[in-house]
Amino acid sequence: MTPKTPLDIDPGNIVDQLYDIAIDPTSLDQFVDAWNAAGLDASATRKTIESIDNFDAAYLAHLKRAGTFLARGDDADAGPDLAAILTPFRDLAAFIVDRKLSVVASNAGAQQAFGTLDDTSLGDMRLAPETIQALDEALTSLFNDAERPDRLLRLHDSGERGTALFQLRALSQTAKSHPQHALIVTTRYHWQAALGETLEDIFKLTTAEQGVVKALVEGMDTKAISIERGTSEGTVRGQIKSILSKMNSRNQSEVIRLVLSLRDVSQGVTQDPPLVKVPVPTTGRNWIADEVWKPFTTLTMPDGRKMDYHDMGPANGAPILFTHMGYCAVRWHAPMIRMAFEHGLRVIVPIRAGYGHSENLHPKADVMQSTRDDTRVLLDHLGLEKLPYACQGGDFLFSVDFAAHFPDRVTELIGMGARPPLLGDRHYAGMSKWHRFFLSTAKHAPHLLNFTFRAAIAMGRRLGTAEFFRQMNRSSAADMALLDDPEMLPVLIANGELAAGKATDMSRAYVMELIAGETDWSGLVEAAKDTPTWFMNGAEDPSTDIATISEYRETYPWIDIEVIPDAGQMLIFQHFKTIIPKLAAAAKRAQGG
Repeated sequence: MTPKTPLDIDPGNIVDQLYDIAIDPTSLDQFVDAWNAAGLDASATRKTIESIDNFDAAYLAHLKRAGTFLARGDDADAGPDLAAILTPFRDLAAFIVDRKLSVVASNAGAQQAFGTLDDTSLGDMRLAPETIQALDEALTSLFNDAERPDRLLRLHDSGERGTALFQLRALSQTAKSHPQHALIVTTRYHWQAALGETLEDIFKLTTAEQGVVKALVEGMDTKAISIERGTSEGTVRGQIKSILSKMNSRNQSEVIRLVLSLRDVSQGVTQDPPLVKVPVPTTGRNWIADEVWKPFTTLTMPDGRKMDYHDMGPANGAPILFTHMGYCAVRWHAPMIRMAFEHGLRVIVPIRAGYGHSENLHPKADVMQSTRDDTRVLLDHLGLEKLPYACQGGDFLFSVDFAAHFPDRVTELIGMGARPPLLGDRHYAGMSKWHRFFLSTAKHAPHLLNFTFRAAIAMGRRLGTAEFFRQMNRSSAADMALLDDPEMLPVLIANGELAAGKATDMSRAYVMELIAGETDWSGLVEAAKDTPTWFMNGAEDPSTDIATISEYRETYPWIDIEVIPDAGQMLIFQHFKTIIPKLAAAAKRAQGG
């Protein structure tokens, strides 16, 4: 597309492009180029072109119609409600694959047992090779044989863990179409944290005994349990004898039946969960993977909304509050988790309203007050009086707002790629085209933002999470390098699914946050001036540049800003070996250590 100058901007051309985007969201890329090239991301241009205000008024009706088309397109592309299909199997490991045998949805049980993530191929799951081959053959047959929509396989699901049943069911979008997805439900039991607490509270089972009970429910024998837990068979027999005594059961079958009968009780507990205490893992081959992929905890807010949060690292570690920014970078990969345990750092990540499965705010809610209140409720729930508040990117707004209102609860403000407010539009020029478009639109044309960001989410779903990340950050070599890290890539994809997966959509929440972030909130930064504040910013951050960082230093001289040369917007994932010890030191300072 040939870039247009501001004076050549044609309202009819942009209106046509709105409908193009509604039909094919990937055409948003060309629209952004045209918008930025026309200078519509700058207030000076908008003030000098008299036709712009008339144009804004004229295309509001077109935006509404195009938004309707976009919504219809989303519905048409969505296919079956995969999250709803998985809901009945919360106690079992279950997942859904497409015709390419890639995972498109999975529940917590499958994520823990098999390492399933959206876009994970069948061959990359934590399954024995013979199990993968058997599933591959059965699924291929299932997709090609419309007369047999179900299969039942008896397989060794991984290593020494014993035998499990795998039920395969074809999911057709219409009665006449070939199945596009297949549901796989296994007999691998999903052990919920609340169930372990129930066994501890009622039967006084130790953590080791709970692990043995879990293995028994999963169908493992004494030999398999000893291999899994790295102990002798004699030790396991002794633990089983203790379990039978504590649970007043005559045999292992009675223990299993009793545990399965307790599942409804434990599910009821999770509706308003207590603080889950996770001991520092010391044994077991997969504890680090379990920690990476453990389910989020759900908290009921005073207004009835459900909010998830993630709690990483040792339960008795020094706590720090950590934000996920628009990428919903909630989970850390295994090397980061291991380092958090080594440094005694507990990382608490509230998943803000509208992200992941945290329930959305009302469209007219005050996003600042709601986020502030949700954070306070979570800290009160966890019994945390004061701690450092570490943020990423534009989330500095939320951290400084909380510190300004509750100065006694925040010991330090730590920014990673943080962006404090600046007057004028100069800083937009230092951004990549996508960041420049969305941030400047939030400031100068907020009525356009809802439609275009929804289109961006739709585009991301069509491209896939990894490719969408590449599109948004392709100007940053440091960020792009993360896609080449085999340990990091699954985590990036999982985090991306929390933001814009097939069962999630944070567009409304993000638009509300973005509009709030592009107002002048320098007063909040001044109000929190007495709280020690320090930043680490990447020289390759697509949302800023070195000149902008210099302006941050000049405008807010009390903020200590370190520039990391080979780092992008996701710098904590690139330089975690340096950053995590600094976060741990700040957390320990908050505790007086």
